[in-house]
Amino acid sequence: MSNTIQSISPKSMEVLQKYPEWRQRVIDAIDKPEKTNGHEFKYTLEIFDQLGLLVGVVFRELVYFGKHLHNNNSEFIAWFIDGELVVFMIDEEIIINRIF
Repeated sequence: MSNTIQSISPKSMEVLQKYPEWRQRVIDAIDKPEKTNGHEFKYTLEIFDQLGLLVGVVFRELVYFGKHLHNNNSEFIAWFIDGELVVFMIDEEIIINRIF
């Protein structure tokens, strides 16, 4: 386990323990390098929470929404760009930030 995953707060670790698939995605992405080249973001942005897709964008073409946009509290928010996890947040804690 990386040093970064060890620095995640106990509260955030509790959330990750509830969602093993998301925990593994975080572990897999946490040590990847930042995406610093704007040309790397060519195709899609998708934003998820624990219930599934919130919104997706095919750049310059199409915006699509998930089925649960209202009256739900997100336990976490995950951003994927072109299929790669680039941002993962639990409450105010940013666990992964590969783009900002």
